[in-house]
Amino acid sequence: MNAPFEPSAMRKALDEVPWPAFGIMDLLVVDNGLDLTSHGVQDACTALGIDLLFTPPRSPWYKGVIERAGGTFNTRFIHWLPGTTLGQPTGDRHYDGKDHAVLTFEDFELLVEQYIRTIHNKAPRREKPGTPVRRWLAGIAQWPVRLPMSEDELDAACALTRTATLRQTGLLFLGLQYQNTELGTLWNRVPAGTRITFKVNPLDLKTIKVYVPGTAEIISVDCVDELSWPRSLSYHVAVRQTARKMNLNAREARDLAIAEAAMKRSIAAAIEKSKATLRRAQADLYRQAEAAEAAEAATDLADAIPPSGAAMDLEDRLGKVFAEE
Repeated sequence: MNAPFEPSAMRKALDEVPWPAFGIMDLLVVDNGLDLTSHGVQDACTALGIDLLFTPPRSPWYKGVIERAGGTFNTRFIHWLPGTTLGQPTGDRHYDGKDHAVLTFEDFELLVEQYIRTIHNKAPRREKPGTPVRRWLAGIAQWPVRLPMSEDELDAACALTRTATLRQTGLLFLGLQYQNTELGTLWNRVPAGTRITFKVNPLDLKTIKVYVPGTAEIISVDCVDELSWPRSLSYHVAVRQTARKMNLNAREARDLAIAEAAMKRSIAAAIEKSKATLRRAQADLYRQAEAAEAAEAATDLADAIPPSGAAMDLEDRLGKVFAEE
């Protein structure tokens, strides 16, 4: 089965649709999920001057706008995608959403962006005047948007803070080796066993930002392992887990590459299985439609055949039809 849309063509079309959303917020209201109470979120808010406000536990009405937006997003978008379970258990209905899920994560992201740009941003709300885009433009006219000093500053603020022991071979993070000439010079200057603080972008582990102890200097250090890039933190963790299941060394680049290849084969097989299931379902529906159409045609033919003893030639039949009209 081919993809339901051409990603490159959609990407080009979406770039033509304005999406005026940017800037640093002044206040971030969140619940008490583990991902939101982490040091990473709090550090990023502190670095960007954002007030972080936690709502009381089990009190969704404190962020009712977000809860309603999530519900609307589900009913208007998520539940229309192949593989949806409509937010309900489906075991007793002989339906497994995994058998019908045929979208890759990249395709899903593109469809989400299409929904936001072309539907959500342009749909007026009953309780508020204008569309979200118009309200945004009116709002920033009264309350100017704060922007970071640079893209590097924003990346550094949003990146995760980690520490590792600096060795002659560089820094090791989740089995990935980071090294360059500047880091080698730093190793010669600091005492043995020095712990180094660095920032890592969870969306791309290729480069880390290393803080030079005792100074305000930051140096960029690339990973020297020959792996596929870019790779996100979640993807890399999944590769390491696959390596462990295969009894491989998750700290060796060669073993990671073997595990990654195996994981990609598993993903491709799962996608192909989903597509095959969908093709079978489509074929069944097609056969059912053909059978229903044939049965209907047979019924029409039977109705058109006159009873025995009442056969008529063509002229008599035509005469009878036009006489009835």
